[in-house]
Amino acid sequence: MIGLIDVAPAFSFIANRGLLPGTATYDQQAFGNANLVMDGTPFSLRFQRDRGQVFMDIGNDAAGWYKLEYVLEFVANSITQKQLGEPPDTTLLANLLQGHWDKVTHLFNDQQEMSQLQIFAKQKMASLSGEIFGNP
Repeated sequence: MIGLIDVAPAFSFIANRGLLPGTATYDQQAFGNANLVMDGTPFSLRFQRDRGQVFMDIGNDAAGWYKLEYVLEFVANSITQKQLGEPPDTTLLANLLQGHWDKVTHLFNDQQEMSQLQIFAKQKMASLSGEIFGNP
């Protein structure tokens, strides 16, 4: 079974924050070969390793799933996508999440804030799509 230490060791601190291993898959032959969900309350973290890069989502099935970098940018205006890198640096994201844990927890406990996050994330995704595919 694949574990956090195999996919994103910089996030090992989340076990001390109450997130427990949930679903995990590993296929040595496939691209996108490792998937892991660390379940928690009020949010979970989902990791996907693809060709050596690790992508992280935060949320749950009820609240929805969001790119971790978008949530961090939402709770701390000083964080920018440029600062995080492309793809975002895993260790930097882990450090930022650890430093903003209380703000992120508060966010996922506040329906009004979550509504604002949905709008923010949609705008970020639209902007990203425009950069990749061009604006019509």
